[in-house]
Amino acid sequence: MFDVVRLKKLLPPTVYNSVADNLDAEKLQEIRLRAEKPVCVRYNNKSVYLTEKGVSSSYAHALSVSAEDIRNVVVAASEHSVYAYNDDIIRGYITLSDGLRLGVCGEVVTDGGKILTVKNYSSLNLRIPHEIKGCASCIMHDIVSNFCRVLIVSPPGAGKTTMLRDIARQLSELADAPNVLIADERGEIACASGGVGGMDVGIRSDVITGSTKSHAFECAVRSMRPDVIVTDEIFGEKDIDILREAVGCGIAVIASAHSSSPDMFRRRSIAGEMVRYGLFERYYFLSEDFGAGHVAEICDSSLNKVYVG
Repeated sequence: MFDVVRLKKLLPPTVYNSVADNLDAEKLQEIRLRAEKPVCVRYNNKSVYLTEKGVSSSYAHALSVSAEDIRNVVVAASEHSVYAYNDDIIRGYITLSDGLRLGVCGEVVTDGGKILTVKNYSSLNLRIPHEIKGCASCIMHDIVSNFCRVLIVSPPGAGKTTMLRDIARQLSELADAPNVLIADERGEIACASGGVGGMDVGIRSDVITGSTKSHAFECAVRSMRPDVIVTDEIFGEKDIDILREAVGCGIAVIASAHSSSPDMFRRRSIAGEMVRYGLFERYYFLSEDFGAGHVAEICDSSLNKVYVG
């Protein structure tokens, strides 16, 4: 269970006190801070405003934060050494040691087209990690039957990472378990700190944290002999090339991607590339709500529907 005390040194006191006193930590998914604007939270799968007494659908009594509050959160998240986290901030986020991820928006500073840093932070999004053991049970047999070459697709915040984590855990605990390696680029799947995972990803899973996909996949193939690589968000052509190399080496890949539906996903350029190269045998599309119908639709390697939940 997530302990909100972790947030005490990070959040402005008024925000922390409201969260700690009024909210159920297991239902809290994200906290959004915007300079001089109402504080928003994703709570129990709904976007609402944070008030002194809890949450509300109206912003009339919502708490707000200043630009200085936002800067202080970034400083705290970077352990009072923003410079040391500059590369992460340029990429748009800071991953904390316990799996929390802080998305960062602000003014980008460039020189000759090269991004040097981000200053004058204006918006933050604190993502809260959760562990829901068994959430992938309904598709595990299908995953194994399809050689563990699957893509989990959903809108942002609908449980892709939580699903990936449970798939890795269940795969690594099979009687004849494959070698599972987690390429945890943003540190959100295993939530490792000091070499120890903060989340249960199984007793026979290996984890590479904080590396680019290309480096993690190369190291994995050369030294760890994985049968399956579990990784997070697939975005562009560069990621597709990495997946092709892994599949060509005989390694199954389980990954995730953003999209709101199969129809919308088919419009993404990466979808056509995935189908063209036969990278995945199954595409699982998640609904926004966890529950019996969380896996809303299943498609085959050609993105044709095979099941609707």
